[in-house]
Amino acid sequence: MTQKRNNRLLNTKLNKYIIPGIMMSLALQLGNIVDTIFVSNLIGVDAMAAVTMSLPVETVIQLVGYCLGVGGSIAAGIMLGRRDKETASKLFSATLTVTLIVGIIFSVAAFFTADPIAKALVSDGGVLMHYTRDYILVSMLGAPVIGVGLLMVNYLGAENHPELASAYLIAANVINLVLDYIFLRYTPMGIKGAALSTVLGFLLAMVIFILYIRSDKRNLSFVILKAKDFVILKEAIVTGIPMLVFMATNFVKALGLNLIIMRLIGEVGMAVFTVCDNVLMIVEMLTGGIIGVIPNVAGILYGEKDFVGIHVLCKKMLKYSYIVLALVFVCIMAFTEQITILFGSGGGELGAQMVSALRLFAFCAAPYLWNKFMVSYYESIEETSIASFVTLLENAVVLLPVTFVGIFVWKQIDGIGINGIAISFVITEFLTVIAANIYRKIKYKESTFYIITEQNPGINLDFSIKSRLEESKDVHRKIKEFCIENNVSGSRANLAAVCAEEMTVNIIKFGGKSSNWIDINLCLEEDILNLRIRDNGVNFNPLEYKNDSEEFDIHGIELVKKISKSMNYIRAIDMNNTIISF
Repeated sequence: MTQKRNNRLLNTKLNKYIIPGIMMSLALQLGNIVDTIFVSNLIGVDAMAAVTMSLPVETVIQLVGYCLGVGGSIAAGIMLGRRDKETASKLFSATLTVTLIVGIIFSVAAFFTADPIAKALVSDGGVLMHYTRDYILVSMLGAPVIGVGLLMVNYLGAENHPELASAYLIAANVINLVLDYIFLRYTPMGIKGAALSTVLGFLLAMVIFILYIRSDKRNLSFVILKAKDFVILKEAIVTGIPMLVFMATNFVKALGLNLIIMRLIGEVGMAVFTVCDNVLMIVEMLTGGIIGVIPNVAGILYGEKDFVGIHVLCKKMLKYSYIVLALVFVCIMAFTEQITILFGSGGGELGAQMVSALRLFAFCAAPYLWNKFMVSYYESIEETSIASFVTLLENAVVLLPVTFVGIFVWKQIDGIGINGIAISFVITEFLTVIAANIYRKIKYKESTFYIITEQNPGINLDFSIKSRLEESKDVHRKIKEFCIENNVSGSRANLAAVCAEEMTVNIIKFGGKSSNWIDINLCLEEDILNLRIRDNGVNFNPLEYKNDSEEFDIHGIELVKKISKSMNYIRAIDMNNTIISF
């Protein structure tokens, strides 16, 4: 393979995704953290523990919207990478419809199930149980709003609009922040106000979706489906299995940890764990947004069989993620006491225990980030079994028994056992990294970590040019030389060279100021010659172009359509992507 692509075009677009990705992750996690801080300081530590006790129910509420959103957006991205807009739109419509229906069912069930669920989670029937019941009731009533919001956030990220996804979550959490303070400080709603502010934030921020509906970059549209059309949901479910496993094991994790900590340590242990868990959410906020770029982009690259681009994507995201993580780790170690006070520790013995546990807990962040990367990457290339394996170990199979043993052993050492919680998380993350590596080597004995090859399938000519007319002159020559080297017939070689030069010249002339680099790939695979051209110019679909203007010469777009076997276009990763086959 001739590899001369400089990847500047892809890198430019990846940089565009990173900041919205961080902001989206920050906003997604911020709601829980804000609720915890306000509740602990304005109501009390028992109410803060109630928010954590409600996590199993919160997980179930988010399950459908988040799983179908992640699985559906990745599957739709792969479909768009293969230029199948119609099927991708059907998948989007099916996942949106099901999410809304399931959310309505949760809302109706809230009136009958909130109390018994709270009693099952908190057996003593005291203040903690009442707080938990109130929080669960309002959260279940808001299930349709939360579900649709989470679903749309995932689709926006894969649909050329990461900035709208982050804007929606930022707006939702700003509203949540303001309403939290108002409801908890100036109304008698108590913990119900904390849950209600979250629901209203998600609801009121949905006005941002209007910008997506009106966007000319949108590939997906809502279509009315027949009953038989809902079979397409299997695409979202299969691709979203790792997320489904994550949500299911997260439910088991929350339930199991609540039970273990309450039984072995009590409410003090629950308060300490809540602080540690919220600090992990802060790590997730800052690094998860960077890693989260991978499923948004890799699915489309995988659908296009651009394995080179996938390697560039992963290495860049990992580099940025660990730089951010290093800074976060230093801050946690330097300001541990201040962090615990922020969550209402009040100093004293409880504060000292929180500080000690949090400093130990921070060491799980590095392997945690690597495990998150593995899940995001493997589900994007349809290796869901490895992603699910990592999730299962990390959230249940390893974590729960290790936590039980860790608390028990540490309790023999200091009579308290709180540090055992922190040590257990560190051990779990490292064991998961090791086990996942062993599992991959067993399943793919000769493969590298990435499983896919470092180069694209087939025989490829892969190069980049600047958007300058003088550079377009080399396109014809390079393609002809490649075809001669690989015994491509003269007629097909001429067709490919003429089409590439003509499309390139059109991009340079009419791509606008944003067009600075053009990536050209010519792939010979199974006797099919595919020409892929990417540019970051203005949104332009050559398939919708009907008549050449006088500015085009005889090799106009209409001629390209006639002399090629097929021509496909999509606006993906905010770039024009055209594939022409010969």
